[in-house]
Amino acid sequence: MQVISNVPSAILLSQFTENYADLLVGVNIGGVGTLISSLASLITFREYVKHNPGKTGYYIGMFSVFNFAFLIILTGFMLLLKLI
Repeated sequence: MQVISNVPSAILLSQFTENYADLLVGVNIGGVGTLISSLASLITFREYVKHNPGKTGYYIGMFSVFNFAFLIILTGFMLLLKLI
């Protein structure tokens, strides 16, 4: 279960750092990758399963493929920006 969402956590953590660029990257990329990493993803999953019974595995598979691909692209992009 998610205790705190990415926006409130960014606001909370901003008081303890001056490295705002990395904080923003962390809270935005942190919600990508797994189903349980984002409250919005869990809500979407619940609604999909409610309207498409028996297709839970398909949803999780497609969700994982797209999210991990997006995570790899974002991580690569951020590493590239760090080198510049």
